[in-house]
Amino acid sequence: MATDQASQRTFGGTRFRWFARGTAVGMLLVAVVNALSYFVRSSDWGNLIGEAESNDEAIGFPFVVWEAGNTYNGFYADYPMLFLNVLVAVSLGSILGVVVARHRDRLNRLVEDFEIEAAEESKRPIQFSLLGLLIVTTLCAVFVAIAVKVAARPETLLAIYSLGPICLVAIAMLPRRLSWQRRVAIITPSALMLIAVAIAVGIRLGMEFDKVMMGIFLCWTPQSAVAAIALTTTLFIQQARR
Repeated sequence: MATDQASQRTFGGTRFRWFARGTAVGMLLVAVVNALSYFVRSSDWGNLIGEAESNDEAIGFPFVVWEAGNTYNGFYADYPMLFLNVLVAVSLGSILGVVVARHRDRLNRLVEDFEIEAAEESKRPIQFSLLGLLIVTTLCAVFVAIAVKVAARPETLLAIYSLGPICLVAIAMLPRRLSWQRRVAIITPSALMLIAVAIAVGIRLGMEFDKVMMGIFLCWTPQSAVAAIALTTTLFIQQARR
């Protein structure tokens, strides 16, 4: 009994931990919908890439929390509506948290097996497959071409917005026999560097700092969330089949 509890603490978690994880994933999905709501509620997206200013912009799900030109009595956003959106996110996330907590025993076993295999893989030398090297080389060539030919142009921001998360995940996942901690160590500085490039391009285009960061949030949040959930689900399914 004591061994099972120690294993649970080491690899997985208690009912509350799995509930919190499931709730966090549910809230992340609501954040994705909030980010995508910008492209539904706004008729003009040119502000994100430095084109002509437009006041036909808004964001928020299920309630609008920000729209261009609205000062909200001196505040940047409609904070009461923001609070209601957070409540909706917590409520929907809690439903997923309950479902995840009910399957905690099976999830703990899968996480334990996965951690053991990951520890064994991390002891082996890092390898690249030929396909992995080809993909990495292609990605580097594409970004170098964009940097050289278009530089401070809207197309550069558009490429970072649309391809940034995909490239970051690919760069981190292509090396074989890496622990997830090392992959995070690769993604984090790469993401910060890409954001810095986007800010620099935005400044050259005469854009405000918050517009560039808004573009990063609106475009990266859905891609990153979908990639993280898809990768985690795939790993769990593969582990369950083994």
